[in-house]
Amino acid sequence: MIMMMISAIENDFQREFITDIYIKFYSTMLAKARSLSDNPEDVEEIVQDVFADLIRRVDSVMAVERKKLPAYLLSAVKFSVYTRNKKQSRRNFSEFDSEEVELLKDENAIPEELYLKTEAVAELRAALEKIPEKYKNILEFKYILGLSDFEIGERFGISESAVRSCLARARRKAYSVMKEGN
Repeated sequence: MIMMMISAIENDFQREFITDIYIKFYSTMLAKARSLSDNPEDVEEIVQDVFADLIRRVDSVMAVERKKLPAYLLSAVKFSVYTRNKKQSRRNFSEFDSEEVELLKDENAIPEELYLKTEAVAELRAALEKIPEKYKNILEFKYILGLSDFEIGERFGISESAVRSCLARARRKAYSVMKEGN
């Protein structure tokens, strides 16, 4: 499938560039997706999605320094896995709620601790839903996906220092929303 997408690129130079990426990095990208994905059946599709995105943005990808290209590609795979998992978690949101209910059934747990933990999780979820999408995404990239400031900056097209500033604003915004709820 990927080779069909590559062969559809009309510009010879761009087609050669993407083909070179495929030859050099496909197996590494596949391994990265396999290591991050919860669902082994999705791995091939994740890498296909990344290549489709690379082809759509081929001019931007070509502008990436050669020595930074491997990190860029692996970051794209991480992002693809993340977005796929995020979409899946939205579909399975009720499953997460039922898992929390199961947590409450733990016979060894102290009821007050479980209540406080469940309340804190619910409060954090509610706060994240109330902050701007940019802030929500940057917090998820940093603390859920574990992306570096550099990788986040690449995603948003901003510098690492701008990422750090944005993270600080996002944390303050989330804290402010949570504080207003009390």
